[in-house]
Amino acid sequence: MRLKCTFHLNNQYMSYLCVDGLGSFAAWSGIGKGRNNPDMTHVPSIGPLLNGRYYIVERPTGGRMGPLRDAMLKYIYRTDRSQWFGLYRDDGKIDDVTFTQGVKRGGFRLHPAGPRRISEGCITLFNQREFNVLRWRILNSPMFKIPGSNLYAYGEVRVI
Repeated sequence: MRLKCTFHLNNQYMSYLCVDGLGSFAAWSGIGKGRNNPDMTHVPSIGPLLNGRYYIVERPTGGRMGPLRDAMLKYIYRTDRSQWFGLYRDDGKIDDVTFTQGVKRGGFRLHPAGPRRISEGCITLFNQREFNVLRWRILNSPMFKIPGSNLYAYGEVRVI
């Protein structure tokens, strides 16, 4: 059965990622006044991710230098990006970018909070242990082919 999740942009400090058959996890998206604010989805690096359906995919590694960059960030910020997932919006072209009000947004991820406690539009889980439970569930979900693409996903997140 396909993994289905819901995330609410509730304009509150904390929201919840609800995962069918598993439970709810404290999470947020965005920074400062953009945190979980549905009126600021068009503001890069501050606003939350946009409303819509997202596919949970393997996190892109960023090309040949990606693993080196990830290792450096793991050392500096103590965040293991190899554990993260990509979130690709279903906007007619399934990839790592989308547009809203003429503004390009992208690079949305599903990840645990790091030491700096920031979310530049990703869905960020507050608790590392809860992220580990969710990650296990995601990795043990059957993958499916995303319609109209050559990509495969673990599940879907509906952002409302």
